[in-house]
Amino acid sequence: MDRQLLLAKKETTYGVDAVPTSTDTILAEEVSFKPTGQRVTPSTAKPGVGAEADHVYGEHYEGSFKVPLAASGTAGTAPKWGKIAKACGWGETIVASTSVTYQRLVNPKGCDSLTLVWRDDRRLHKIVGFRGRVALTLDAGARPMLVFTGRGLHLDVADGAVLAQADASFTGWEDTKVVSKDTTTFSFDSITGLGIRQFNFDSSDNVRFIDVPEQENVDLVGEMSFSGRLRITTPLPSVLNLETIWRTGAVKTFALVHGATAGKIVTVNGRTQVLEPSYSRDRGDDVTDAGLKLVPSSRTTDDELSIVLT
Repeated sequence: MDRQLLLAKKETTYGVDAVPTSTDTILAEEVSFKPTGQRVTPSTAKPGVGAEADHVYGEHYEGSFKVPLAASGTAGTAPKWGKIAKACGWGETIVASTSVTYQRLVNPKGCDSLTLVWRDDRRLHKIVGFRGRVALTLDAGARPMLVFTGRGLHLDVADGAVLAQADASFTGWEDTKVVSKDTTTFSFDSITGLGIRQFNFDSSDNVRFIDVPEQENVDLVGEMSFSGRLRITTPLPSVLNLETIWRTGAVKTFALVHGATAGKIVTVNGRTQVLEPSYSRDRGDDVTDAGLKLVPSSRTTDDELSIVLT
């Protein structure tokens, strides 16, 4: 049987094991972690022609996993995945009994960090100082998901005990229904009825691992921008003309609302330019694809993408 478990806990001090337990279980899917580093090969002046042993430095972990993009079930209560978002440069704003909003931090450097424990059968991987970035997938016919990708400091894999059900606690985690007509509404430039097929976002990779004398850490540095892709049933140009929007460089707003029950409503809001649209067929339907470049409302505002849970 395939036994796996991911735990994550916020660190009090960067890079110091926060000792995750069963209460820190993550409702994770498609988990992948691997050790990586830099190799330096000597080039000695010698009479032989054989290879020389490499030197390895900068050992760290890279990994990714998905969690359902779901609210907590109670308006104004943060979801269990909130601590991961905060380790990916997102801020959390809570309005009691009303809403929880996630939006990128103005300065994500030095944001929260996590200790992760990845138990894959009898292998126990521990990663400290984990920080990362987050992508969103909101495609029709699939559950909306958050995709976390990041880096952390390396500790050697060790033997683990046989996993038991008591090792995990999924209390407080909510799953979500698939994106469909019954669960989801979407508007672009205030226009509805667009037949969304594909809608996803990713952020630029500003997750930097640094290994120099007196410093070893993962930080979020540099620009943190968002790009995306939209596929919709092609509207009449008189209703929505993506070619005109692309040509003029206009910035348009969008909103995807998933769910209708209080405490379980997820709204993804944003502002975007449209890249060159293209046309094709999807099971006989005329569809339009376009890349997206998200843009804030001003140079002093970070409002190009937000997730609001109500």
